[in-house]
Amino acid sequence: MLILSQNIFSMKNFFLFCSIICLSFKFFAQNPIVNESPVKWMSFEEAVQKQKESPKTILIDMYTDWCGWCKKMDAETFSNKDLANYINTNFYPVKFNAERTDTVEYNGKTYVNQNTGNRSSHELAQLLLNGRMSYPTIVYIDYENNINPVAGYMDIKSIEPLLIYFTERINKNCNYADFKQDFTNSYYPDSTSKTDGNVNWLKFDEALAKMKESPKKFMLFINSDFINGSKIMLASSLRHPVISDYINTNFYAVNINYNITDTIKINDYVFINEQVYPNYPHQLVISLLQPEIKLPSIIFFDENLNVIFALKGYFPPVVLERYLDFISRNLYKTGEDWQKFNDEFESKL
Repeated sequence: MLILSQNIFSMKNFFLFCSIICLSFKFFAQNPIVNESPVKWMSFEEAVQKQKESPKTILIDMYTDWCGWCKKMDAETFSNKDLANYINTNFYPVKFNAERTDTVEYNGKTYVNQNTGNRSSHELAQLLLNGRMSYPTIVYIDYENNINPVAGYMDIKSIEPLLIYFTERINKNCNYADFKQDFTNSYYPDSTSKTDGNVNWLKFDEALAKMKESPKKFMLFINSDFINGSKIMLASSLRHPVISDYINTNFYAVNINYNITDTIKINDYVFINEQVYPNYPHQLVISLLQPEIKLPSIIFFDENLNVIFALKGYFPPVVLERYLDFISRNLYKTGEDWQKFNDEFESKL
């Protein structure tokens, strides 16, 4: 039996978050650059405290006073108002001089600069950069205190997929190389992009009718116009010809927005959108994704419309293929060991 979530407060927070991160990166490079960075830089200590109070990823611009590329990044990247607004909204941004000489407390430890010679680096900078003292480096510290340094100068085009990657927590499901390829395929496609596949998307009623006529598994993709990961997954992962062929062969596929207002009936259950506030989620979405509403999500149903599995978050083709194969071959019923399956899987990609 499907149970409706009553946790309206947490849903409000989530959809406020969705509305915040809906910024499209495509216009960044079209806006004029100003001389002074509009990024609201804060101290490292302030960012760490704010992350404890209200989780966001910390973004640290690790620089030195003598670093020319650091100054170039300030002048040509962080000075862009739209980029800065996205960073201010979705991160706790920090300017960190890697050669600072004060004492810093972090995670119960004290870090200093030992002043061992010219251009001596601070101990905390050494920790955050994993000993690779290259400037500039952007360090991302996520909610779980995982430290992710990304070295090198970045212009607007090169930093935008990284910002999405950490803002939307895609780093929890997908390595960056796969995501960057999908991002490029979606927003900057070229002749090498494998996005010529097409899923035979059906309307909800059409899929239910087909299931009665000829039973087959059912795949529901729940997306949001606010989430870049939804757009990229639709434009890249689900348009890879191997993936789309897999879906069309083994599933009836439906794509809905999380806040649709249609009335949906599944078996003896009727689901509506109560529209408590703008962009309120549909009852079916709340039921399927509770207790954590994460978008995009894919819900797999069996031939009798029983939920098999909910795949929450962004996934690249190389990962999605495995789930499609595992479920379409009913291996979830046989008790097949997932790790063993992964180790022996032969990809068609």
